[in-house]
Amino acid sequence: MNLFIKELHDHIEQNQSSYLASLTEFLKIKSISTKNMGMEDCALFLKNFMEEIGISTKMLKEEGAFPAVYGEVANPDAVKTLLIYGHYDVQPEDPIELWDSLPFEPEIRDGKVFARGATDDKGNLWATIVAVKVLLELQKTSSVNLKFFFEGEEEIGSPNLEAYMKNNKELLKADFTILCDRGIHESGRPQIYLGNKGITNAEISLTTAKRDTHSGQAPLLPNAAWELVWLLNKLKETDLEIMVPSYYDDVMGPSEADLELIESIPFDEQEYLEAYGIQKINGTGEAFDKVKTLTQLLYEPTMTINGLTSGYQEQGNKTVIPRKASAKLDFRFVKNQNPEKCVEQIKSHLSTLTGAAIEVSFGDTRNPSKVDPREHGVLKSIKAAASVYGKEPVVWPLLDGSGPMSLFEEILGAPAIIIGLGSPFAYANTHAPNENIGIDNYLNGIAMMAYLYSIYGEENGYDA
Repeated sequence: MNLFIKELHDHIEQNQSSYLASLTEFLKIKSISTKNMGMEDCALFLKNFMEEIGISTKMLKEEGAFPAVYGEVANPDAVKTLLIYGHYDVQPEDPIELWDSLPFEPEIRDGKVFARGATDDKGNLWATIVAVKVLLELQKTSSVNLKFFFEGEEEIGSPNLEAYMKNNKELLKADFTILCDRGIHESGRPQIYLGNKGITNAEISLTTAKRDTHSGQAPLLPNAAWELVWLLNKLKETDLEIMVPSYYDDVMGPSEADLELIESIPFDEQEYLEAYGIQKINGTGEAFDKVKTLTQLLYEPTMTINGLTSGYQEQGNKTVIPRKASAKLDFRFVKNQNPEKCVEQIKSHLSTLTGAAIEVSFGDTRNPSKVDPREHGVLKSIKAAASVYGKEPVVWPLLDGSGPMSLFEEILGAPAIIIGLGSPFAYANTHAPNENIGIDNYLNGIAMMAYLYSIYGEENGYDA
């Protein structure tokens, strides 16, 4: 361990009660975007704290949007600019009866802080700015211009994020972006994601008659529920292949560098089966192949049925032929796929599959995102993680989920990665009762980000 990292750990340990106290105050604020609760108060609290610790801040506003908080620590001698993104809104606390302590009254037990937003994303976010306080107290400056951009709408799909970025393009301009969300790996190693899948959602509604009818007429009348089942069955094979013509033409598989990362990712088949209570992982043969399984997880486009609705849903039975049926789906896209092109392919294919009256509506699309493992920001993040945690990070070439990562490169020219500073996903209870962040996770996250700020401006890479 080098002397500065030891100094970081010592300083953080000496001041951990203060750092925990400020986090718990932040967690007390009910910033629930879904309910428009506490959003202005939380943004103002965040802005005031950032100013107190030496970050120049301003409130950003878009019509009809919750406020975003911008911050900056300028270094006139720095040649690189690093942008840190996070979100201060949280999920609703429901079901509150399943919490062991009040969700907005943070409680420390078993070495963890329990509260809504503890890992997603207030704990992560707070670590990134407390890291500035630590760094300025120890070194007076960073090696890089630091910019912070914290929005309040991530938990409702970031509907105004693109507008915020386009209307503040010069202000937010940077060389690289780090999203601090999620947590460390379940093995205790730090964790980094180099991209994510694109996404859209859709609803398919199908109508066969002008009213529900007595089921005795089943030999003569079409059944909307069956029509929908048959239609969906023509969209996807049981071996996971999406049956839309030309859908896979643009799909790009992993590079050699990506395959090396996949090989290094800890993944135990039996643990996975037990964690989800299933008998078999989709697409696996008799002999388990980790690289094949993770490649399938990260590099295959998906078509997922999220919900089905038709006919009678109450207690007991009602003998009717449903006139209407609907399905909600999401579609995830991988690198090199064009989501808008994929949507048109899906619509075209659906139009050939049934004689029933069909309506299809799609939501907004988000592009996939992928950063090269050899990029400067990736190498520096790996170095910081390995140096502070004393363990090599688990580096995922992609996240299996989706998010706004592509916008940072498309609008700002600042490609984005995710660094997890919170509790491991399997134990964090993200979006669920008893959400938590380990105190050690939070404090190590502060140390890691402070060290990253101190070395990011250096030109040399990981082996420096």
